[in-house]
Amino acid sequence: MRYKDETIRQVAARWYARIQASAPDALERTSFEMWLMTDERHRRAYQRVEATMEQLRADKTHLPNSIADTSTCLLADRASHHRLSKLGYFILACLLSVALGFVSRAYYMQWQAAPRSSQVQVTAMAQILKRTLDDGSVVTANANTVMEIVFYRDRRIVKLKQGEAIFEVAKDPQRPFVVETAHATVKVLGARFAVNLLSQKLRISVDHGQVSLARTDRDTSPRLLHQGEVAEIEQTFAPHLVQRNAADGFSFVHNRIVFDRADMFEVADTLSRYRIPAVKAMFFGNQTPKVNAVIHTSEIETFIKTLPHYLPVTLNMQKEALVIEPQPF
Repeated sequence: MRYKDETIRQVAARWYARIQASAPDALERTSFEMWLMTDERHRRAYQRVEATMEQLRADKTHLPNSIADTSTCLLADRASHHRLSKLGYFILACLLSVALGFVSRAYYMQWQAAPRSSQVQVTAMAQILKRTLDDGSVVTANANTVMEIVFYRDRRIVKLKQGEAIFEVAKDPQRPFVVETAHATVKVLGARFAVNLLSQKLRISVDHGQVSLARTDRDTSPRLLHQGEVAEIEQTFAPHLVQRNAADGFSFVHNRIVFDRADMFEVADTLSRYRIPAVKAMFFGNQTPKVNAVIHTSEIETFIKTLPHYLPVTLNMQKEALVIEPQPF
């Protein structure tokens, strides 16, 4: 029986320390009240804890009103510690334990949030770079691509600033792999997919696995992509599937460029990865001619020269860029 009573006193002291440390939420308050009503001894034990603490506060021991002051007061009032009852010491220990718990959690959160590694990867004009990351994932970056790779203890982040890349992600259920752009987030646990960041849209092509695609600048539901699917995000629209061959998104590793109903903005963005000066498209709105073509990267200049022969466009060489414009009426 004495063991049972001692256990009840310890639980009562813990409840007191927890409630004094911070305001309990509704669920915790309900649990506390149910514990009080379960047994009359619980209520008596808690009342005794409260009475003991009131007596200690009235005494010259100056029991701290905040958890942050507990350790200081324990040292400052060493001369009067002999007056504290065994229960009083236990309550102070509980308060100090809670305080240390908060501090430990703060340090843990700070430790968890600190990157384990961080690096910036830049590919030059007409360069393709393939590399294996620390976790075993493989990234193949197309020409003129910029990305920042940051690995944390609980997640793996790639911030794609510009360009195009293929990601073959090593499975790690404890650390999701996330590709971030200015307007979208691509999240996977293990998959092979390609991300093409264009000026007017973002395109995701999935070779295998599952990929979650969501906007970051609007409150829209994520879109789950499966093997062989392609999705795009355009301007302010939600992610949507498009009828394209997913394999086209991986063609650049073979030095091939695939245009499938590509508008002039996509053509300009893509060609600019391989040549200087860059190519720009100057069209009103999104109404531009569309092109279907498969070309080798060595054929880019020939392809550009033939555009006015097959499409109602003109080429205007300016100081800093080659501009594709609509033919005048």
